[in-house]
Amino acid sequence: EYLQVAAIIGGTAIVSMGKKKGGSSNSVMGVAYIVLSLVLDGVTAGFQKRLKAETAKAGVKPKPYDFMFWTNLYMCLTAVVISVALNEVGTGLAFCSANPEILSKIIKFAVCSAVGQSFIFYTIANFDPLVLSTVTTTRKIFSVLLSILMKGHSLSLTGWSGIALACSGILSEMAAKMGGKAKAH
Repeated sequence: EYLQVAAIIGGTAIVSMGKKKGGSSNSVMGVAYIVLSLVLDGVTAGFQKRLKAETAKAGVKPKPYDFMFWTNLYMCLTAVVISVALNEVGTGLAFCSANPEILSKIIKFAVCSAVGQSFIFYTIANFDPLVLSTVTTTRKIFSVLLSILMKGHSLSLTGWSGIALACSGILSEMAAKMGGKAKAH
């Protein structure tokens, strides 16, 4: 399972680094962000697994919306503290009042985010962290493929090799799960 997830995540990272960008090279900061994102995914997955084990010992099954509420509450508090510390609250409010058409876009973004988070937190509450990692990374791969097909974007050979690696990880995982179900019957 870990090798399959590593193939999927590694493929996604390769795709991100292999996108064709009018002659510019990948920045060290961009690669650092990808690595940081993957490390934090691993830390979060370990924390979620431990939290689920602890709540199971107490006889409680965590609910998706409990995870969602507490995560979003702490993210909101963190954002408020940072925006106050950086003196950005007034600037943000001034921008929104000067550009009222953006409020509908913010609301649409918030609704889409809440719907997407519902699926993510359902997966967190009901499945293993590896399943969540596979789901989110698979979504990223299909987003890239959809972008290529619908908008005519292109990928370098490196990007296509990343797609191949990620797809092989996804197909390998599906085959393993299908093989396990076949043996159970």
